[in-house]
Amino acid sequence: MDILPQKRAEVSGTVGLFQNRNIEKEQVFTPALIQKNIYRYNEICELMKEENNMHYNGPVVRPYTDANSIILEVTVGCTHNSCTFCNFYKDCSFQIASLQQIEEDLKEVNQYQKNATEVWASGGNPYALSTEKLAQLAKLIRKYLPKARISTYARVDDLLRKSVEDMKYLKKLGIEDLVIGIESGYDPALSHVNKGYSASDILEGCKRLEKAGVTYRVIYLGGIAGSGKGDEAAMATAKLLNQLHPYYMFMTTVAVMPDTKLYDEVQAGEFKEASELERIREFRTLLSSMNNEIVVDSRSVANMIPFVAEMPRDKDKIVQKLDDMIDRFSQGDEESLRARRSESILFKEEKLICIIMDQL
Repeated sequence: MDILPQKRAEVSGTVGLFQNRNIEKEQVFTPALIQKNIYRYNEICELMKEENNMHYNGPVVRPYTDANSIILEVTVGCTHNSCTFCNFYKDCSFQIASLQQIEEDLKEVNQYQKNATEVWASGGNPYALSTEKLAQLAKLIRKYLPKARISTYARVDDLLRKSVEDMKYLKKLGIEDLVIGIESGYDPALSHVNKGYSASDILEGCKRLEKAGVTYRVIYLGGIAGSGKGDEAAMATAKLLNQLHPYYMFMTTVAVMPDTKLYDEVQAGEFKEASELERIREFRTLLSSMNNEIVVDSRSVANMIPFVAEMPRDKDKIVQKLDDMIDRFSQGDEESLRARRSESILFKEEKLICIIMDQL
């Protein structure tokens, strides 16, 4: 099978070092540095809402890897908005920004960054829009930012509603990189958290992207299978991913948030959360079973083990480090990590609490 040309992330020669235009070359990601960038991002979002004329309604979110992109509101909310673990768009109905609003924002951007090369089309899943609407959006962006490449979020069912020809057409217009929250390749977990699609749907949708030559990143959400099922979920996900060619994977773990159905299930004893040790083992099983050429990034606020690794080059080193952690893991570690996760997710502390794996 021919492997599609992959967009390579700039990863240095040492695991855990990541090169980014906003960060000094080969800067190790410490908790303080990660938190500094998270606060800076939140601060920038608030300034964007308050101090310029661009439109931002509802939550504004994009991957931290896209921090240099222009945030352009295209939609608000998520078309599905029913995943049992998510409360992000709980009070936000799905809305589509008008072309007039988008053009006003592009005019604003053009005054200051007319040579911008990256645009993040903001919203829960703007790729849900029809091919016609997305084409109108892309042409409008190209009118004001002719050098810009467009990235955005997509759900798997968005992909299934578009043909390969649709995807090729949109790529030619600049929509050429997607971030997809597949969460897992384990059908029982996908069904339980009400993702709205199956592993076979993920395979079909992503294969269409590959046939169209569209690059894409995926999000893996550890722990959603529940206690005792992490290894099975990891193996199923590795089997799925080994048939695909995403160039980047955000590897995070579920945080059971208040105001979600999953939280209610935990409180009622209907869902048992995976322990911290089980989550580490799940990551270990997933990475050891993957054969992809891919960058794996676990620098999520919900993840207690942040690192960036280029696979398969760093595979053995990462797996060995995880094995070492598993071997020396204690009940005290379990309690400490669980407490730190809760504090970090609820943003009750000034510092992001996380564990940096020694020498990663």
